[in-house]
Amino acid sequence: IENVVTSFAPRPKKAWWQSENGVEHVSIQLDLEAEFHFTHLIMTFKTFRPAAMLVERSADFGHTWKVYRYFAYDCAASFPHVPHGPPRRIDDIVCESRYSDIEPSTEGEVIYRVLDPAIPIRDPYSPAIQSETQWVNHPRLNLDWEQEGRNLQGRAVGKLQFWGSHPVLPGPPGSCLCCGAAEPSPHTARLCTATCVGAEPSQLRTAQPGHVEPRACEPNHAQPWANTLWCHMLCPGAVPAGCDCNEHSRQCHFDMAVFLATGNTSGAVCDGCQHNTMGHRCHLCKPFYYKDPTKDLRDPTVCRACDCNPEGSLDGGLCDSADDPARGLIAGQCRCKENVAGPRCDRCKFGFFSLSTNNPQGCRRCQCDARGTVADGSQCDPVSGECFCKRLVTGRSCNQCLPEHWGLSHDLPGCRPCDCDVGGARNNLCAMGTGQCQCRSHVIGRQCEQVEPGFYRINLDHYTYEAEDARLHQGSVVKREPPPDHPASWTGTGFAHMLEGSWVEFHVSDVPFSTEYDVVIRYKPQHPEAWQEVGLKVLRPSPVSASSPCGNTIPADDQL
Repeated sequence: IENVVTSFAPRPKKAWWQSENGVEHVSIQLDLEAEFHFTHLIMTFKTFRPAAMLVERSADFGHTWKVYRYFAYDCAASFPHVPHGPPRRIDDIVCESRYSDIEPSTEGEVIYRVLDPAIPIRDPYSPAIQSETQWVNHPRLNLDWEQEGRNLQGRAVGKLQFWGSHPVLPGPPGSCLCCGAAEPSPHTARLCTATCVGAEPSQLRTAQPGHVEPRACEPNHAQPWANTLWCHMLCPGAVPAGCDCNEHSRQCHFDMAVFLATGNTSGAVCDGCQHNTMGHRCHLCKPFYYKDPTKDLRDPTVCRACDCNPEGSLDGGLCDSADDPARGLIAGQCRCKENVAGPRCDRCKFGFFSLSTNNPQGCRRCQCDARGTVADGSQCDPVSGECFCKRLVTGRSCNQCLPEHWGLSHDLPGCRPCDCDVGGARNNLCAMGTGQCQCRSHVIGRQCEQVEPGFYRINLDHYTYEAEDARLHQGSVVKREPPPDHPASWTGTGFAHMLEGSWVEFHVSDVPFSTEYDVVIRYKPQHPEAWQEVGLKVLRPSPVSASSPCGNTIPADDQL
């Protein structure tokens, strides 16, 4: 740079570079003599800012150039083939107008950032990002001083500030950026190389081949990983000193994206993390492992295996890797599927069954009828899915009444008895929904207790012989008064109280003719069980005539 009005020291703001009077198109090219990592450029102009300008870079000492950004008051006129507007991606080459206005007339700035903070970066390791932030040894500015067609014949002067990974201003001759844990020695030299930890001398390369004056760097262990950027530049494949891998690895490498993401603090990335750890500092646990909060991060057993049932857990048994109250994470906690419960996600929630890996929700909902299922506890068996039914309910889904019951409901027993009339119904079975019994001919009613209109019924005891009027052996007669509010359930004056082994003899004298009769004995036991055995013997007054309707009767028929 020529035409510097004053030197840059000791007051940089009072010094500037001044272009030749009357020349509208000028180019400023800086030879940095070494490679720098380019992150942003700040230019402060003493007079008006250029009407149009562009920023270029070279990484091969000026042999090839690549444009970073165009700036113009009228982008369409100055750079018609360049897109106008803010960039959408890091590698977009566009023209911007916000830094090319006439105002301010002095101290106006032009700022360019390689990695615009307004643009999200999904993958800082991508080749596009690495390409944008690669090494630069020659930046160049092409400027057009004419503003808005106005004839500003005066001088246009400006001041340039160039910033690298460390703020870089022309400094004392022989300034040296050293690698790893080292800093410059008092010796001076025009250019220098640095010794990288783990690198052979043959691996060292300089910014300007053929112009090398080696320089020693002395240890400075108080600042590990200081200037690792330059060690990566000068010594490809070298391992800088100061790897912080929490004692889970002894190898690491430099990564530019990590260096930028940490605010130019450290670019160290550990290699081959052991003890089930991962991360650029081996500070995280691998998937399916979690960080034991009771152990130090450097402990070989700090990462413990998740104890989650893969069938009922999300992501195949993945657990929370570490405590994070802000995100609601608890180290080692299993994350269950929607219908699964338990610390290990190994059982179905109440109302669900059949835990399965193939089920995204973990378990299936119980298919139980709420009317017939017990109210407390789980509705069904968590393995088979069979529902837990009320006392008078049956079926896998508890949706059916037991035989001789009907009316499935939310009542405690679940169903009610059919109570079919023993005389009017064929049996004690009824329809589950309506309770209708199976009636005999010309009998109606839910319980078959009514006679169809146009018919009448004879009492079952039409020919009645009262036991209290019969001949009793080891028995006694008990007299009973009929109840005043409803018909009595017995006939006669009462009943005969008989004991085990006793007998009753009835004298039948009013049978009008010989035919087939049914003998019905009505009794009420006084103990829960029915009679074990009842013997009945028919004593005829004379032999049966062969010509009578009972002529085919044999003696055995009279012993029942």
